Amino acid sequence: MRIRLRQLFGLSRLYRGQPGTGNRRIGSIAVGAKLLGLMVLSFFAFGTRTSAGLLWLTGINLALLFVFRYGFIFLRREIKVFLWQTVIIVSLYILRFGWIEGFKPGAMISWQLSLTYVPGLIFVKTTPQPRIVETFSAVVPYRAAFVMATCLKFIPLILTEIRNIYEGQVFRGAKILRKDLLNPINWPDLVFCLALPVIIRSMNLAGEITLAAKARNFGLKKKRTCWPGI
Repeated sequence: MRIRLRQLFGLSRLYRGQPGTGNRRIGSIAVGAKLLGLMVLSFFAFGTRTSAGLLWLTGINLALLFVFRYGFIFLRREIKVFLWQTVIIVSLYILRFGWIEGFKPGAMISWQLSLTYVPGLIFVKTTPQPRIVETFSAVVPYRAAFVMATCLKFIPLILTEIRNIYEGQVFRGAKILRKDLLNPINWPDLVFCLALPVIIRSMNLAGEITLAAKARNFGLKKKRTCWPGI
């Protein structure tokens, strides 16, 4: 059963880096099926309004994490994001509607948002970029496919850069720890030591991606190939 699930979602080693048009086509179809299935999960999470429906979707997402062997680290990180997101959203709802009428709707909205973006993260983290480009190229021009695939991979890369910059600035003595940010006096450190470096690094990464594409004569020919599987 696990082997069939892995083959359906394009995780079998048979589709990784082997030459041949047939294998590339099968791999693209598998990635397309995975993308479609995860998009359906996101749409259901966006439209669900009951706790029972959200529980079912949560169970499906946890099962997918097990199938893809994505690990406990991802789950722990997403739980942290969910908790911070819930605190912010529930606080805003309580300020607007009061404790009784604001707590449950705020918690439900936060739950929905998490189930909406988790399938997308699973797809990005478990699918090689060449496979994404091949799949998108089947329905859109290759330029648009390259841009879409790069944007999907760019977000996790930026999150990693934010983490690295944050840790480096903390080691340098920036007062941007959670306990430090409770004091408004330290808020400028958050802007100058974290926000601005992240913006500059994002622009540098975008420039590096553009330079790499130009160095490979991207756009010179109408038909493009993707590595692996040329």
